[in-house]
This record gives sequence, C-alpha cells and structure tokens, in this order.
Amino acid sequence: MRTSSLNNQEEWVKILGKGMVTIPKAWREELGLEEGEVVRAKKEGNKVILEAQNPAPYRIFSDKEIKDWLETDKLPSGLKRELDRKFQPSKGA
Repeated sequence: MRTSSLNNQEEWVKILGKGMVTIPKAWREELGLEEGEVVRAKKEGNKVILEAQNPAPYRIFSDKEIKDWLETDKLPSGLKRELDRKFQPSKGA
C-alpha cells in the first residue's frame, strides 16, 4: 500500500478490494490501534471519518471462544430428546 504524505494529519491512500484502506502505521501507533481492533466509521457529506474507540463499546469474540461457548451451552442429550419429542409438530398438522 503506497501513501503520499501531505502533512502529519493528512494522507492520500488507495482504496483496495472490498473497500479496504490502510491506516498509516504512525497513526495506528499514535492511536493505539492494533490488528483486529474496532473503530467507529461515519459518513458526513463526502467524508468518511474513522474514530478510535478505546475501548470499543462492544467486544468481538474469536472463533474459538464462540465454538467453546456453543459447546458448553448445549442441552444434555436426554433433555434434548425429551423436548424434541414434546415439541415436534404432529404429522397431521
């Protein structure tokens, strides 16, 4: 990604596939942004503004955390079978 510097508060950046842009490294370091961080984006007229939210107002869970949570949140097999039988739609309905 090539950027052209105008001053320390303004850069020209190229829009890549799927609308991705690279935030200059010096800015990321100054703002404390790391890979995977969440920023707030807003559109004002013909401007797109990205705002660092430290900390972000919500959290993004990893695939492993989601998988672990889903595994621990399962119903015991006996209860699942009982509920499936009880709430299974009848064939005539």
